[in-house]
Amino acid sequence: MYIHKTYSINNKIQDVKIYKNALKQIAKLNLRRSSKLNVMAILGALKCVDQSILSMNTGIYVCSEYGSILSVKKVLEELSIEDMIMPFDFLNINTNNASFYVSQALRSNGKNMVLTSDNLSFEKGLDLALFDLEIDEVQDLLIGKVDESLSGIKEHNKYISNPQNLPSNDYSGWLYINKSKENALCKIELVESFDCLNDLNEKIKSLEYKSVYLNQFAKIKLDKINVNTNKIVETKTLNTMEYIIDFIRGEKKSILFVSLDEKEKGIIIYIRR
Repeated sequence: MYIHKTYSINNKIQDVKIYKNALKQIAKLNLRRSSKLNVMAILGALKCVDQSILSMNTGIYVCSEYGSILSVKKVLEELSIEDMIMPFDFLNINTNNASFYVSQALRSNGKNMVLTSDNLSFEKGLDLALFDLEIDEVQDLLIGKVDESLSGIKEHNKYISNPQNLPSNDYSGWLYINKSKENALCKIELVESFDCLNDLNEKIKSLEYKSVYLNQFAKIKLDKINVNTNKIVETKTLNTMEYIIDFIRGEKKSILFVSLDEKEKGIIIYIRR
């Protein structure tokens, strides 16, 4: 499978109006009452596939760790003050409609879904999306990693898995992928899940790679992972998606991504030019 286009928004926390104004410049959509997560997802997706011709069966996969968390926070604050919740505030806590709005903006009739999974949302979403592409469930796909900054929530690190205390930004990163090798930026050679580190390490032994990216939990468990430590890249990013985009913009020939969750379950992504 081949990556053809990328795009990412990676900002310190911004008001939703900033993203709505940017979206107005490229699309005529009525999103006045939409959640920040939805607006960020649509903006990132449209920017990613700008001027691309998509199939009528493009799969849309929106991956998110926290969903519309700021909308949930707002509703809880309203409930703490009075029993009345504003209707659109209540509707905006529904994270599942983000992929529908992206599909609507792109006029795609393919399947669309939102995927969440503790610490491995993007990795598991990519695994599923590539499976759908392999079996021709979709003709091409657009996958995004979208999350609002949590910095507006007091002591937010108490409630999330962030052992390295990395900054939380507004993020909307996207990849457009299909089966065509022509004009591709790079090739995804492998995406594979593992329930135990022994199996993961056996797979790593069979791969040749120029560099290695480890997520936070993989770094913590480095003594249990069979990688060449001289090839580990140093990064302060919270998510694998952002470093995939960084890799594509750079000059490295191949890279192995190793991501674990707190229970030592892992996913390997192997990409080369």
